[in-house]
Amino acid sequence: MNLLASIALVLAAAAPPDVAVRVVVEPPVIPFHRQAEYRIEVEAPAGAKVSIPEMAGKFGGLAVYGPPERTREEIRGGRVRIRETYVLDPIFMGYYPIAPAVVKVDDAREITVPSPAIRVRDLTSEELMDAERFEENAGPAELPSPWLQPWVGWAAGAAAAVALGIAILLLVLKRVKRARVVPPRPPWEVAFDRLRALDARKLPEAGEFQAFYVELSDILRVYIEDRFRIHAPEQTTPEFLSEAARSGALTDAHQRRLGRFLKHCDRVKFAQYEPAVEEMERSFTLVLKFIDETIPVQEQGPAPKEEAA
Repeated sequence: MNLLASIALVLAAAAPPDVAVRVVVEPPVIPFHRQAEYRIEVEAPAGAKVSIPEMAGKFGGLAVYGPPERTREEIRGGRVRIRETYVLDPIFMGYYPIAPAVVKVDDAREITVPSPAIRVRDLTSEELMDAERFEENAGPAELPSPWLQPWVGWAAGAAAAVALGIAILLLVLKRVKRARVVPPRPPWEVAFDRLRALDARKLPEAGEFQAFYVELSDILRVYIEDRFRIHAPEQTTPEFLSEAARSGALTDAHQRRLGRFLKHCDRVKFAQYEPAVEEMERSFTLVLKFIDETIPVQEQGPAPKEEAA
């Protein structure tokens, strides 16, 4: 990566020569599941009063992850370096221009520094291949030895005949059962049952965060598909959010909440992020509340307890 492409260093004409300001965006191009840093750096005399602007809401629509971090360190020549860092958390792909930073010095002088833009892209084929390594794959079945005795083949034939008879019996029973008119279970009931089963596995306590988020995100996506007829389980996060927005089935608040949750899941799956137990509990509660809030009013019923995760 060329770091120079991600740094804007412009001094205003009226700025004092003893004050320098720069804005750093690193990295300037990111996949949708990663975060970027926006950093304002000011070098000034130790006695100068430096006011760094509040940048929240000026990132072209990008969400901010947590509060900004501010540091101050003394450097040579009786000067200080002040940094204010924002963690930007994209959800949708696109190009995001960022507003300039206007730094005030001694409540009178201003230094305006333009901000580089950020481009949020989809995953590359290599990144998708890396993500698939997190999936559990069954190993190849062992082939029978060519040196088995003939009687083993006779036993296998008998077992195959018995298995065929059982399969025919099960097929008949299945057709008889299908003949009965059994209404399908509502998707929220299925989702609540799966949430209870996930809670019983105690994956956060065991540190199994990948398995936890794979199952939790699958519960949510399958519920959304069955509840709103939005095709979700096989789509990437940007594809799903775009379809959800087009369908009009979800409110803006629900779309934003889902975007943050699915983005968090993608970070665990693709970026090898290791969440804390508290984050896993909040994710469980978010999914639980989303399902509970989207049940038709006439169908409201008991939901799993929120404190379990």
